[in-house]
Formats: sequence, C-alpha cells, structure tokens
Amino acid sequence: MPHIEKCADCGAVLLSHEEHRRAQEEKKRLAAQAIENSAVVREGDLKWLGELYNVLIDSGIPCTITSDAGCNKGHCRDKFRLIVSKEDLERARERVAEYFREIHPELRASHELAKQGKCPACGSPVGADDTECSDCGLPLLIVEEEDQEEEKGCGGSLDDRHLL
Repeated sequence: MPHIEKCADCGAVLLSHEEHRRAQEEKKRLAAQAIENSAVVREGDLKWLGELYNVLIDSGIPCTITSDAGCNKGHCRDKFRLIVSKEDLERARERVAEYFREIHPELRASHELAKQGKCPACGSPVGADDTECSDCGLPLLIVEEEDQEEEKGCGGSLDDRHLL
C-alpha cells in the first residue's frame, strides 16, 4: 500500500521494489568500485570485517575485503583486511569508530572515568602510570593494534573489536 511507510512491528522504513533494486545496485557499485592506492582500515576476523564492510558500504564508502593465504606450515589462518582508498581512509576509520560506539555504548562511560583518573570498572582512583587498578585488579594498560600484530606472530588473528 503506497501510504504505509514503516513496518508496524519493527519501525523499519519500507521500500518499493524499485527503491530496493536501486539501493542494491548502489551497494554493488560501491563494492565493485576499483580502489586504487588502497589503505587498510582493519585486519582481523572475516565475520567482523564483513560487518564493518556493510557499515561502510551503507555509509557510501567504497571498500572491499582482501585475504592473504596463511603460512604454509598449516597452523596459520588466512589474514583478512578491510581496505578503502587512501582518500576515504580517515572517513572510514571515523565511521568504524562511530559504529563501535553505537554497538558498545558502555565504552563512552569507561573512557570518561579513565580521563578522570578513575578505574573504568569500579571507579577507584588510579594513577596515570598504573597498569592495573589497586582495588579491583582491572588491567589498565591498553596494547595498541600494531603491538599486538607483532606479538601474535602467525598464530592467528586477534579480534580488534575489544581494543579501546
């Protein structure tokens, strides 16, 4: 019916067949768009990168997922990368960070407590050089992605969704 614009159950915006077809074509166009001078937005698990791929495509940022074969020793997995053009890199990183905050709103409160010199878990005062909370034992040292890449070697990938 032309006058119904949203689903009564979930509130999703309803599309006509033509609008849906155009949206799908636009997604395909963005996904297929050649990415020259590519840059890596994230590396990691294919499922997580697939989710981020959809977020970027839905935001109009052309991207693709690539894979390198794992080592030939039989214990490494393929390495997956979400890539965009260098021109879209900053916008893609901002959108991924925004999406991460959307799915993990509790992190904003944790960051605010940490900025105030308090433990994100229990609120006890912590020093800038403390590596763990003296009250609850929460590790406060955050290892950056590059450092983790060096530490993990070829034993598999870490899930970057858990980095603050």
